[in-house]
Amino acid sequence: MLVSQVPAFTEYWYPVAYAQEISDVPRRARVLGEDYVLWRGRDDVIGAAVDECPHRGSRLSQGWVEDGALVCGYHGWAFGTSGACERIPQNDPEQPIPPRARALSALVEEKYGLIWLCPGMPRAGIPVLEEALDPEFTLIHELMEVWKASAPRVIDNALDVSHLAWTHRNTIGSSANPRMNNMQVERDGDKLRSRVSYISRLTPEQRRNTGLTGDFTTRTTNSQLVQPFVFKDVMEYENGLRHVLFKTATPVDDEHTLFCQFIARNDDPDEGRRQEIIALDRRIQSEDKELLEQIRPEFPLEIKTEMHTRTDRMTVEYRRILAGLAQESTLVPPDRTWSRPFVEAARASVQRQG
Repeated sequence: MLVSQVPAFTEYWYPVAYAQEISDVPRRARVLGEDYVLWRGRDDVIGAAVDECPHRGSRLSQGWVEDGALVCGYHGWAFGTSGACERIPQNDPEQPIPPRARALSALVEEKYGLIWLCPGMPRAGIPVLEEALDPEFTLIHELMEVWKASAPRVIDNALDVSHLAWTHRNTIGSSANPRMNNMQVERDGDKLRSRVSYISRLTPEQRRNTGLTGDFTTRTTNSQLVQPFVFKDVMEYENGLRHVLFKTATPVDDEHTLFCQFIARNDDPDEGRRQEIIALDRRIQSEDKELLEQIRPEFPLEIKTEMHTRTDRMTVEYRRILAGLAQESTLVPPDRTWSRPFVEAARASVQRQG
């Protein structure tokens, strides 16, 4: 499966920028292969539209904002945040503007310090992330960057707790302690929850960030698939610390993802500790990025395409959820159409070795 083959993905909200980045200077964003333009109009209202002028198809993002309206740099047509054209300079002032003269607007909202865009008609609202609004927690934005990896691969990685001991062995993982303990997995429709504990390594950075001592700690994670490309994890530490991790994967196209990570903490870290927390979390995510960018963008939906173990229950259910969305369309080919070359190469290698 590629994300472009599942129309249902257009019916969810995706972060496309930090709220502070949207101003009276047009900004481009790309979601599911479509280019959009965003800007702040009158009364601080955010506008979003397909990045194409309805007049001659030029990029609206190449224009500018004037009196809250987005001005096309080709012929000067001006569009309000609703998409309606407010001015056609070439026409007589008394001539009414045709109703069809409008930019193709998109749904856009601001929440959690992020700008969210929905390419189609939403089947679900912007995800509710309680701790991100709770005054008892400190919200910290850490990372927003494009990865050369598909969005399902990014979220699959987040749901896969067992990779920590290996992929993150140079930061928080311990390959000497790979076991996942007391794993519980629950599915409710298209939502997933799991709870599991494991041994995590305490580097000097982690000791400063958590207030714990020693070389290792038992960490309990409460993971959630909130929406197909939104992940949440409440990490519980022995001293009462709650480190809530939010990850979103905006599908830029089949092979690229705008990855966003932000956290909420219940220990009110000062600015110095915040920067240390951000620095460590960015190092951890760079380890994921390095690995994921080497994995093919196609995502398997048929359970028998890959091998699975008992610790893969979250990621197995994730495949079933995405398969359900894919079944709403006839565009997704069977896994074998893209996995066959890999399987045949593996079989040939075994035969040569034999």
